[in-house]
Amino acid sequence: MRCLALSTAETYDLHGLVVALEDVEFVNFYTDALHIAYKDWSIFVFRYGCLVFWNVPPEEETAFLATLQKFSQSPIDPVSEEFEYSFGVKPRFFQDKITLAKTRAHALQMLAVSYGLSQAIKLTAFEVSIDRTIEKTKNIPQELARRGKISLSRKQISQRIGELVIKRNSVNLHSDILDAPVFIWDHPEYESLYSMTTHDLELHARTAVLNRRLDIVKELFEMMRDELNNRHSRMLESIIVLLIMIEVFLTFAIHVFHIF
Repeated sequence: MRCLALSTAETYDLHGLVVALEDVEFVNFYTDALHIAYKDWSIFVFRYGCLVFWNVPPEEETAFLATLQKFSQSPIDPVSEEFEYSFGVKPRFFQDKITLAKTRAHALQMLAVSYGLSQAIKLTAFEVSIDRTIEKTKNIPQELARRGKISLSRKQISQRIGELVIKRNSVNLHSDILDAPVFIWDHPEYESLYSMTTHDLELHARTAVLNRRLDIVKELFEMMRDELNNRHSRMLESIIVLLIMIEVFLTFAIHVFHIF
């Protein structure tokens, strides 16, 4: 069976979504997630802009995403990852294949795995965003090394600095998303399944790489800020030199040539 994890926005309005839902058999709220069930499929929607489909027909996925779009805040270019899942003797997550135990509490198993999948896909969204930012600005250090200055105007440099700050702050503000969810603390019996998921998806290693990329963004920000400060200093120096020249000219004009 098919399991699909997606990230389509910065955040979702879960309460607004619930009000708009129709023809669903079951809806349940968790701390930062919403479980929607109908017939033999389930959807888990997470407040931080991610959702996971379990055995949902493609046409139902499309219809649900259209509804969800109305309750999406700060939409992003969707990122997704597909998995296979089945039921077996005991839970397992290995090489993108999910096995759930045949118990009456399989929905909570799905939720535990979904937390790991949603964190992984959110991390992917962060990675894509940061990579685009680095790609967009990677020519600036090269230009500075080659020419000793940046060809961008003060306004363009300020805009790039603003973009870098927004990207970095966006990741920092959502860094708690990558921590163990409250659900796991409340239901420790599902911690092993959640841990298997995050381990197979290399969540911790990818988080470390993302932090290194954020350090690159920070260095770019500091470099561009220094360039902006240097330009401001050079402008002030030019103004001071100009004022001194005007003063010297006026002094000669008054005391030597008696023009005034």
